[in-house]
Order: sequence, then C-alpha cells, then structure tokens
Amino acid sequence: MPGKLKSILWGLSAVLLIAGCRKGEIDRNGLPDTFISYEAINLSGQNRLNSSVRLTWYGTDGDGYISGYELSLDNQNWEYTTTQDSVFLFDIPPGQDSADISFFVRAIDNDGNIDPSPAFLKVPLINTPPDAAFLDDRGPSDTAFIAATFFWQASDPDGDNTLKAVEMKINEGDWVEIDRSQNLITFLADTSIQNGEASAEIYYGQSTAAAPYNINGLKVNDTNRVYIRSIDIADAISDVDTSEVFYFRPKTSGVNMLWVSGHNAGIKNQYKGYLQSNNLNYDLLNFGYAQGANLPKYFDPTVQLIFKQYQQAFLNLPSTNFRNSVTGDEKPLIDYLAPVIQRFTDNGGKYFLTTQLTSTQDLSESRSVYPIDDIVVSTVPGSQARITTDSALVNLVDTTLYPELAPTNVEFGVVPMVASADAQNFYYAQITRFRGWNGSSQVVAAVRRRNSKISQVFFCMELHRFERNAGAIEQLIGEIFDNEF
Repeated sequence: MPGKLKSILWGLSAVLLIAGCRKGEIDRNGLPDTFISYEAINLSGQNRLNSSVRLTWYGTDGDGYISGYELSLDNQNWEYTTTQDSVFLFDIPPGQDSADISFFVRAIDNDGNIDPSPAFLKVPLINTPPDAAFLDDRGPSDTAFIAATFFWQASDPDGDNTLKAVEMKINEGDWVEIDRSQNLITFLADTSIQNGEASAEIYYGQSTAAAPYNINGLKVNDTNRVYIRSIDIADAISDVDTSEVFYFRPKTSGVNMLWVSGHNAGIKNQYKGYLQSNNLNYDLLNFGYAQGANLPKYFDPTVQLIFKQYQQAFLNLPSTNFRNSVTGDEKPLIDYLAPVIQRFTDNGGKYFLTTQLTSTQDLSESRSVYPIDDIVVSTVPGSQARITTDSALVNLVDTTLYPELAPTNVEFGVVPMVASADAQNFYYAQITRFRGWNGSSQVVAAVRRRNSKISQVFFCMELHRFERNAGAIEQLIGEIFDNEF
C-alpha cells in the first residue's frame, strides 16, 4: 500500500479523532449505497493535503437503515466502524515527500447487507518537514559548570504524532536520539576529564538518574554548541537549530568541597580569605556575580547534579531575593537551595551555611530542611534586637574550640531563630533589647549531628559582619571543616 493508517480506534493503524455519528436515512432503493462527501480531491504539487485529513461519508438503504461502515486502504482488508467522520493521520512512505492514498468505504445495512461497490477517494498528500529548536533563554548563560541544562521543543505541521525522532549532538560529536517526550535535558561531563573532549551522561527532566546511553563531543574547559534536529515518519529532517555558545567549566579533580557564594565581589572575597586561611580546596559556584546573572534556570536538576559531585559545602547567602528568569520566582537563595540541600544531606553531604534572616522571613520551603523551626520576633511595635560592638555571638557547646564572634559595627534588626527539634543550639547573641524587644530566643546558630559529629551548621547571621576579633571566623570554620566534617 502507498500508506498506512495509524490506529487508535481500529486495527488498520489509523489515528482517529472521533467526531460525530449518525444513522443512514431509510429509503426504498434495495442494497445499501455509500457516498464520500468529496467526489474527488484535485490537488497537486505544493497544494496537496498534509498527512492529517478529515473525511466524512454516509450511506443509504432502500429497505431499512445503515448500521455501520467498513473502511479500507486497499479494497481488501476492512475495519468496521459506526462513525461517519474522522480525522486520519496517513503515513507517507519513508523517503518520499508526497503520496496518493486510496480510501474505500462501504455501508452495511440492518440486515447485514454490504454495499458491493464501495465509495472510493484518492487522497493526494504532501509531507511537511518537522522543526526543532532550543529555547535559548532557558539554556546556560555564558558558562556551564559541571552540568549544562537545555530546554527544547519540536513539532510537525502534519501533526506531532508524525514525529519519529529527535536527535542532538554536541560540537562535532555523533547525533544521538533522545527521549522526545522529555523537553528538559542535562549533560553531565565525565568529571575525571579536566581538558579536551569528554563523554557526557544524559539526564531527563528533574531526574538525577542518568539515561542508559551517553553523548560525546563535549569540550571541557572550552566553548561548546549543542545542535538539535527532528525527523518525521516520512524520514524528512528538520533544519538544524543550535544553542548559544557556552563555556564548559569542569569539577576540579580531587576537590570534595563546593563553595556557594551569593554575595557581591567584595564580600565574596572576605569569605574567600576565611577559606584560604584554612587551606581549604574548593570549587566556586558564584550566584552573586552581576546581581545573580549566573543564577541557574533550573536548580533541579542542574544544581542537584553539581552538589552530587561533592561531600562538603560552604554557603554564604544574603537575605535578598533572586529572580528566576524561567519561573518568575523571586525568593532568597536558601529557598532555591532547600531541595538541593535536602538531597545533599540525605546522601551524606555536610554543609556550613551563613545567611541573614528577616522579620518577614517565610520558612515554608526551608523549615525541616535546615536546622531551624522558626524565626524570633517581638510583639512590641517599634522594638528591635541589636548587637552592639561590646557584645558578641557566644558558643553554647565549647567556648575553647569555638570563639566569640564580635560585630564590626552595631547590628540592627537582628532576627534570632528557634532550632528544629533534632538540632542543637550552637551560638547565641548578646542582644540589646531596644524599646522593649521581647523575643523569646537569642539563638543565632544551630547544628545537626551524625554519629556524634557535626554534619550541618546553620547561622542566621552573616559571619562577615563579625570580624572585630581577628582570626575568630577563620578559627570557627577551620574547627568545623578540619575536625567535625
């Protein structure tokens, strides 16, 4: 046959979108007779129909009524239906851009009599190539770190059911057929490769389980492009679309610590000093660059996969909201990172986090993930908690190991915390209760333990504000990373 029907309702391989159904009218002319609404479709060249065609038919009977119809593409093999109109998705033979489909229909009356001369229609078809494209605003910015995530779309003017395959390749690598039901795809390069070409694992959607096949061609520590194309059931290939050029930065070999900074360059450099004074080796994920220009479009799976490569993390995060250009969300980084940190710790990861809470902080996404259950505010209007320069943050576990942290300047509007039930209070603030501030807690840090060792540290104060005692912050960080983590 010149073509085949793909079947939802029938076994002819036909895709049908069932419309209406009506009985044939009773008349007095003997055996049933059958009619197709079009006597002929006289189209040629580019005026031919695409492979999705709506056809209607009806029948008459001289001594009863029409009970059903049989349809065929070859006048030999028939399938029964009671409908009188349908949308058919015809197959154009592979390698051809056009075809003539033979369509036959014959009526059956209430006595089981079949029209001996079926109605016939030649359907002239032309195939329209499919298309495929990346949504560049959802891809990596100028740099992808460890994992590169893309969002793509593909369609076919003849109907999306005519799409047979979607393929991608990276640079000069091989074309790889991907799951065309998954529009979000992430490539995770072999982390043992520091330079040159690397094979990459493929992840679909928000899954952190790799597909059973890889893609080659990715260039580590170099610029890259990803290409996409689609193929339809007639083997027509779409134009190739390309992603924006992006630089791929790898995980540093042998480094087990990830540093996530959400602050501007000046404050970031303060934390860099704390880490380097303890000879801590790290890879940096810099969310604070250019006011969040590097914020990932997809924390899940992109950032999930990044964290999966490390055992330890240090995070300095501001209280300000960051806008996600894909979802439109505006929220602080601790909220974006909450599901990431949850999975990270579930897999044995350890972290040290310092941030700043506000009196209007919404903990709905953070509660239970971090060792915090609530914020502490005053019921007295106009009151405020302050930490003056002659006060400090004082450790509640061991003051010989963990030093006092004195503020560089007066801290206004301090918002302490209530630790979660499974956590231990770690630091409290020597608070000045301005204008009758009556908050119930002065705790500003809590820890969780695993096998008696600290595995999670959460400060609701930004530590770079507490530098008056030289070397104190460095001592605290060193004690945690060297002797607890």
